[in-house]
Amino acid sequence: MTNSNILNIVGLTLDIIGVLMLFKYGLPPELNRDGAIFLVCEENDEEQIRKAKRYDKYSYSALTLLVIGFLLQLLANII
Repeated sequence: MTNSNILNIVGLTLDIIGVLMLFKYGLPPELNRDGAIFLVCEENDEEQIRKAKRYDKYSYSALTLLVIGFLLQLLANII
């Protein structure tokens, strides 16, 4: 197996992982980004805030994996 094949396989694997993470951690519409509870006046839900931060972190990580995967595939085709 050549280096370009290995780079291509690693790139595809990172792309698949990134897409699956984006599918799971994409921002759902029911997620309140401010942590506000609409049934109670002037109260923020700290759990919703933590959940939104976690989703942001995983979403950006997934996009980073996709970009790295595509760059590895591009490098594999150049070599």
